[in-house]
Amino acid sequence: MKKNILLFHVSRLSFLVSFMFLFAIPSHAFDLLNFLFPPVQIEESERRAPDPALAPEVPSDNTYSNTLENETITCGGNASAGDSWSKEDHKTEVTLIDSEGNPYAETQYLDYNAENLDGEVDLKNLSNEYYRNFQSFFARGSIKCTEEKAKNSFLSLEMNGSSASLRSLPTNQIYYYRSLFLTEAAQSLNNSQQFDTVTQDYQIAWDCRGTCVEMSQDKSKLDSACRPIYLTEIIFGLQNEALYYSSPTANPEFFPAELLTPVLSHYSGSCGNYGCYSDRSEGKAFIPLTKEDYLLFYKQLNYVPKGNVNSRVTVTNYNGYDTGSETPINPVDEVYNRTLPNAAAAYSPHSTSLSFVNPNQQKPLENSDMCENSTVSPLTSRDSPQPNTITTFVKGLIKHVLAGFDFSKSVPIPVSTTYDKKVVDNVKISEQAFSNMIPSKSLEEKKLLEVKFSSKTPANDEPNVVDPGFRSDLLYQEMRSLLRPSSW
Repeated sequence: MKKNILLFHVSRLSFLVSFMFLFAIPSHAFDLLNFLFPPVQIEESERRAPDPALAPEVPSDNTYSNTLENETITCGGNASAGDSWSKEDHKTEVTLIDSEGNPYAETQYLDYNAENLDGEVDLKNLSNEYYRNFQSFFARGSIKCTEEKAKNSFLSLEMNGSSASLRSLPTNQIYYYRSLFLTEAAQSLNNSQQFDTVTQDYQIAWDCRGTCVEMSQDKSKLDSACRPIYLTEIIFGLQNEALYYSSPTANPEFFPAELLTPVLSHYSGSCGNYGCYSDRSEGKAFIPLTKEDYLLFYKQLNYVPKGNVNSRVTVTNYNGYDTGSETPINPVDEVYNRTLPNAAAAYSPHSTSLSFVNPNQQKPLENSDMCENSTVSPLTSRDSPQPNTITTFVKGLIKHVLAGFDFSKSVPIPVSTTYDKKVVDNVKISEQAFSNMIPSKSLEEKKLLEVKFSSKTPANDEPNVVDPGFRSDLLYQEMRSLLRPSSW
């Protein structure tokens, strides 16, 4: 028992050290942060393996891996479609003759048909920076190409050092989570049986004519022969090493055949259900590195993923209108992707391992319903989903309006947004962890526990397109400010 308590305190101390690292951000480091982790604008995205990475901390701006086919949560709201008609737009001038035979002009208003309603839903922004900050906190850190650089990165207090995750768990648990992480990265490549995971098989380094080159190198200065090294290449390179752990207490084994076989096909050129390495790597041929290189990569591997996660927005428009009952008819659902930048770390089940207190032994904070406990935030994140304005409409005759009358009509258009349920569970755990690090006095004075669970942009208020983590991110920022020396 004493040993377990000691391990907990050592883990907590190492976590605090990593907190200090993450919050030690002098002004000159912001340029480095912008290079390593620039703002992400999602382009039109699809479920597939990512291409070569955009930046050391940005695997992709147009891909995701999750399917939204398993446990999900859906928030509902309403947009609107409407229009107004003026009698002044429906009139004519006629010439009449008065009693004395003189002509005069008179305005006559006409009956008219009010047809078609329209509106829009604006999905272009995120309303808080929970995803960005969570990835920076738990998933940051890139592969180094030498033992010395890897050691220095782990000990570094600079922006390109290791993240909190590798400093906070016992080694046997890290090995286990790495096994899960690599397994999910490989399964994300399966094109025939889509595995529902947020982990993507993203780039971790460059191979330039047999020499490892780090992601921090300027891509424009790389040799044209350089090829990307992806996560699953570690499985290929260490296929004869016993590094697979089926549980934190299990003995290591070789990677199982059902995982290894399709990975070997991916890299050997025979392709199959996992696709072909060269197809996603700008035609570059695969030539393996040495076992020592792959072991070095494995020792540094952060088991919390980077990358994007998909959510979906469904808008119910109407292809008709019943003038008798004054209700829209003939509904048609239109589904749109709203891919969330840098959200993989927050959605990953591995992130639950980083709570200070076992989640099963601590109740979540109150008012943690993502859909209902939400607020409008005037702020927007540096990262954005794909700019997308969705048209809402009701087609058909709305009313036959008698002459001389104005008319306006607006009807609600149902909007539902579907998220992977894991993000809600993980946000609750992150709130617990962050609040445990903040003195009660600060929590009470700033009323941080009374803050809404999620947020939305002003444009997304009525449609209720929410972004989880609003309260968690404020708790994170408060914790950060308390752990930074006042001189910073």
